[in-house]
Amino acid sequence: MCYFKSFLLLSTVLFSTVSFTQDYKFVSKNQKLLSDEQLKTMQIMITPDVLLFNEQGKILPMSNMELMANPDYKPLFYANPKGKIKSVVFQKKSNHPVLVEKNPESDFIKGEKALDFIVTDLKGKTIKLSELKGKVVVLNFWFTKCGPCVVEMPKLNELVKDYKNTNVVFLAITFNKKGVVENFLDETVFNYTIAANANDVITMYGVQSYPTSIIINKKGVIVFKEIGYRTNIKNVLSKSIKAQLK
Repeated sequence: MCYFKSFLLLSTVLFSTVSFTQDYKFVSKNQKLLSDEQLKTMQIMITPDVLLFNEQGKILPMSNMELMANPDYKPLFYANPKGKIKSVVFQKKSNHPVLVEKNPESDFIKGEKALDFIVTDLKGKTIKLSELKGKVVVLNFWFTKCGPCVVEMPKLNELVKDYKNTNVVFLAITFNKKGVVENFLDETVFNYTIAANANDVITMYGVQSYPTSIIINKKGVIVFKEIGYRTNIKNVLSKSIKAQLK
């Protein structure tokens, strides 16, 4: 993928209630730091020409985008005069003590019943959640331009392979239109069953951060919820899935 694009709440970046800034002289003078308020009203696009830095000014490889999902770091976004992001500085929070709010999306009530929904997959098959009782359902909320979503797909594909021919259903929910998803799949493999144009389900589950994974047990109860990308996502999901298959 040549682009990494996400919303502010994408992944597990937890923003503080008290901002902290610092003058990083290694960032070009024509770039301005975007405030949290500005970020809330825009989409974040990280293109290959964007420079990633640590606090000492060392340029980091694009693989360090995974720090976006690390709660120990706060990404600071710098934009050029045209408003395009050109630099990201990953600031370690332990060096700047602040009060950090917990992402409310990560909360769910133990034993909470999963809300029923009906979606259509890319082949035109109708899927009703309540009719999947007796199976473990793994939901993934994503969209085609979500960098962290794309990064975790190979691991999710491995998960699908590991649980082939078991009572586990892997269902990916996106607001993207069917045609957009199909074009995306021409270049990228994603082996979940995909439901496109599923805005109603996204709203129903209150999803604002991408990717989000939710596991529903055989009784239709939510037992696990993971907000954002993490490098060990396969192991985390597999552990919960195995617990529900016992």
